Amino acid sequence: MNAEFSTLYQKYKGPIFAYIFYLAGDRAVAEEICQDVFLKVYLNIAKFESRSSFKTWIYKIAKNTYLGHVRTRKKELAIDNIEIFANELEDRGMGPEEHAVNSATKKLIEKTLNKMNEKYRILLILRDIQNLSYKEISGITEMELNAVKTGIFRARKEFQRIYKEMEDL
Repeated sequence: MNAEFSTLYQKYKGPIFAYIFYLAGDRAVAEEICQDVFLKVYLNIAKFESRSSFKTWIYKIAKNTYLGHVRTRKKELAIDNIEIFANELEDRGMGPEEHAVNSATKKLIEKTLNKMNEKYRILLILRDIQNLSYKEISGITEMELNAVKTGIFRARKEFQRIYKEMEDL
């Protein structure tokens, strides 16, 4: 089982860490939660019943572990650094003006995500950043498929509204 678990760990450690990092916004906290996730997976893998995909099962564990961490800490976590947005927005061949604009856009996106309702932020990250299907998100969040679609629609609207408000400041 150790070799099989190592294979699963190698396959999912990057996406799960990125997902938790987007939610927590702190590398150290994300690493701690990620370790907890894989410990729970290791200890409970025999209980996996294949009613959903393994990917959905592990994301569900990650979501619940993160929410448990937030409940125990009882504080709101800020998103300090979003590497994927930074990589997408940053072009090494940019001039200083373009770099400044992209840096400002990245900071605005970070602030916008931080101000969003947590439920919507989770849905938005799963769909638009992690690129999971609606069905996978439904399994992870335990929401009906139509509720997921509606939630993502509302999350995008909330993101746009907050982004515009922040942009106008």
